[in-house]
Amino acid sequence: MTGAAPGSGPYTVYDGPTAAQHGDHGIQNNYFTARFPDPVETAAQGLGTVVLAQWRQEAALRGLLGPEPVPVRWRAEHGGEVGDHPHLTGDPGEGSAADPVSFTDAFLRLRRRRLVVLGGPGSGKSSLAVLLVIELLQRMREAAPVPVLLSLASWRPGAEHVVGWLERQLLREYPYLGRETVDSLVRGQRVLPVLDGLDELPVAERAEALLKLNDALLTGGPLVLTCRTDDYVAAVRSASVLRSAAVVRAEPLTAGEAAGYLLRSATPQHQDRWRPLTDALREDPSCPAAEVLTVPLMLWLCRTAYERPTPDSGPGDLADRGRFPTAGAIEGHLLDSLVPSVYPSGPLPPPQPGRRASGGQPWEGRHRDPESVSRWLGFLARHLEQHGRTDLAWWELGTAMRLVQRMTVTGLVSGACVALLNGPIDGVIVFFAGPGRGLTGRLAYGLESMVADALIGALPTALVFALAHGIGFVSKGAALEPSHVRMRLGGRAGGSRARSVPEILARAGTGLAAGLAGGAGIGLLQGLARTGLLADAPRLMVGLVDAVAYGFLFALAGALMGGLMAWFEAPVAIESAQGPRDLLDTNRRTVCLQWIMSAPVLVSVIGVGGWLLMELLDGSLWGVRPTLDVLTRLRLGLLIALGGGLGMMLSLTAWGQWTVLARVWLPLTGQLPHAAMTFLEDAHQRGVLRKVGAVYQFRHVHLQHHFARLPDQRHR
Repeated sequence: MTGAAPGSGPYTVYDGPTAAQHGDHGIQNNYFTARFPDPVETAAQGLGTVVLAQWRQEAALRGLLGPEPVPVRWRAEHGGEVGDHPHLTGDPGEGSAADPVSFTDAFLRLRRRRLVVLGGPGSGKSSLAVLLVIELLQRMREAAPVPVLLSLASWRPGAEHVVGWLERQLLREYPYLGRETVDSLVRGQRVLPVLDGLDELPVAERAEALLKLNDALLTGGPLVLTCRTDDYVAAVRSASVLRSAAVVRAEPLTAGEAAGYLLRSATPQHQDRWRPLTDALREDPSCPAAEVLTVPLMLWLCRTAYERPTPDSGPGDLADRGRFPTAGAIEGHLLDSLVPSVYPSGPLPPPQPGRRASGGQPWEGRHRDPESVSRWLGFLARHLEQHGRTDLAWWELGTAMRLVQRMTVTGLVSGACVALLNGPIDGVIVFFAGPGRGLTGRLAYGLESMVADALIGALPTALVFALAHGIGFVSKGAALEPSHVRMRLGGRAGGSRARSVPEILARAGTGLAAGLAGGAGIGLLQGLARTGLLADAPRLMVGLVDAVAYGFLFALAGALMGGLMAWFEAPVAIESAQGPRDLLDTNRRTVCLQWIMSAPVLVSVIGVGGWLLMELLDGSLWGVRPTLDVLTRLRLGLLIALGGGLGMMLSLTAWGQWTVLARVWLPLTGQLPHAAMTFLEDAHQRGVLRKVGAVYQFRHVHLQHHFARLPDQRHR
């Protein structure tokens, strides 16, 4: 027992968590229990507050918090193709997204509080998950788990345990928590994972994901999982259903339910505008408008598109078979309003404290011009339609351009970068090591050499790397794919599949041809420039000799580095990548590492090779001494190490082509925004795109077909 010694004044005596408070002259006043806050409970309550604010704001942006939610009905599945034994799951009963309170009550009555939400494209699975998270957070009490909604697309079940992935995602989305706090919350089952989009995993990994989730759930704990119905059915055939989890499936809306929703969502003053359409839905449930508006996404788009009265159109137009004779015509008309609906104009609410935007994008990045967004999505859709595919891979975006155009842009950008990099280096070398003419003369001579050498290096570089890119594409027959570098030991590369011998030889041959052409071009242009500037005809012969010598040295260096990089390089297993941005970051690090590794080797090859060449030629070729003194060899080594390496990065790697085309050229021509990856991530968050492994897809193939049409074709 501790406390102050009794005296004439008041004092408190503590005995563990219990204390007695005494007044004057030792008179006891009251007992109380001292309670100290539990740090895990404090962290859980704080996380719940942040998550609730996050999804309330996101639900408002998605139009989910209106007075009348879309009345999607959810039917319980017992056994069959997708359900577990009823005595293990409990009965969630029937539910509706229009009544999230009752749906949440049914979820809380489940034995294990595990739920699988199934439905087709546009059926409202993600919307139901958001509403469930909000309702659970609003009811959250002490010791209750915090529901956290996460996209499942970045998990690779074969490479990472689901608990480790969950902890990493929490740290990524809510970095203020700290690793120890996240570990305590997850290990103590104080997090209810709401995992959205099993169908966004690669097809080959969905069954394995179910097996790994079941292994993780052996220790107990709640879980909510959403998936497209057909994809879930296919996955459980190869693995198992999610054990002890109730299953609900979205029911198609009826024409009467759609009509009732449209009338209830309109204010009393505007219901008459909707009656021509709602009457048509009730009178003829098989009409084209009913066929379209029984899909929740289309019903929501209809309400959003005609929310504001306009003098020249109204919702009743959709029932006019003269204007919209088919369901496809109505669907296309409503899809025109998708972008303005999910990219609303006007000021956005402030960013949420305690979390960062996905992918590090600024909150202001969500504010997009709908007209520009339609143009960008149209470019992406036409690119996919042109190649007859649905997978949108970032490393293939450049193939939307013709090969000749890509070669031209790649060559120009590579040449410009080489000029900007090597010109100043040459100028500095000449300024300090050139002939002495005083400070002013040396400065002028350095500037003159900088401009001349920049042009001399840029022209052959542009041509060489344009041709190298074209030859590489034609020989491969496809766009360059991402790769990573593994140090090979004993013929192995960290367990990764290494490049084959033909691939290594092909890369060495490409480097040899590029180096030969580049070196010969630089030597010849130097001779022509000196002949013109100095009016000295013999300089032309020196240029021809330099072309032979430089071509030999550059070819040797290019072949060596091309072969070495292919030897060290291992292709990335794209299907196992965590996501498009992760794959892009991996390839960028690979390319930079290749550049760093190549620079000292190239400088050494040029330095030693130039000395050996001079020894073999006995100092001259055809009676002319090549320009291969020590300073020149150093300058040439830097030229090929820095300029040649940069050109190789931009023209012969997946990340380089992404940078040149998707970050420079396509934004300049208005086909894509400058931050293209951020735009793709944002479109995924808004529900326009879905993520499947390392690629994106349009949320529905109808969306792809719609945006692939030109604007005037859509309107017709």
